[in-house]
Amino acid sequence: VANAYASENAKCSRDCEAPTIGVTDSGQRVIDNGLAINGRTFEVDNQIQTNPTMTFTTGNTAKVKLMIYENDGVDELRHASIAITDYQDDKNQNDKVLISFDQTFDGMQSFEVMDAGGYVKDVNVKATQLDQWRTEVVYSFKPVKPFATSALITEMWDEERSSRSNVFLNAVKATGKEIADVTPVKSSNVPSPLFQVSDGISPHQVECKKGLELVIRTTGVPACVYPFTADKLRAWGLVE
Repeated sequence: VANAYASENAKCSRDCEAPTIGVTDSGQRVIDNGLAINGRTFEVDNQIQTNPTMTFTTGNTAKVKLMIYENDGVDELRHASIAITDYQDDKNQNDKVLISFDQTFDGMQSFEVMDAGGYVKDVNVKATQLDQWRTEVVYSFKPVKPFATSALITEMWDEERSSRSNVFLNAVKATGKEIADVTPVKSSNVPSPLFQVSDGISPHQVECKKGLELVIRTTGVPACVYPFTADKLRAWGLVE
């Protein structure tokens, strides 16, 4: 089976090997069990794969762990995020929750949460450098609202702006009663960017919820992100 990443980076003239939680562009395995959900590990073989569904329970802590390999060394890793999302294809996805970990060139670490629907609370991200090449990133959170079976999407990039994403279909769901003491992030009733595009609106004319900024990915897909995230994406050349 041809490696999905090989053609993606075939025309690159610099070091385009993006961080990975499984195999490199050439198909070489450099990480075993690169994804773990609540302690159950999964081998990452393909850019898009279907995993057995893991069930979260509202009020209980859930954990997602990524084991990330960066060929230029752990200090070159800049971003690693997970999204719980309704996924049809790359142009049709609606994120329920997005948790992003970022690391600057001088080692400062931070994380950011997008959760307009109020699905989670008590979010934390911990990154640990295991050796010269591998970083373990653990995302912990408590689901407070049930949600249907959803995809989990990971995205990573490095100092050289080389990025890689993986889509795990049917990966997670949450059951249990809604915990009502959580106040969702306030947002106006604005449809998702991809819904607006499917309704005939030009990507550059998409409306974002208050506090978010419109960016256009290099693939032409619009997204609404926090201004801090927009600045970083532009700096890495990942958006127009």
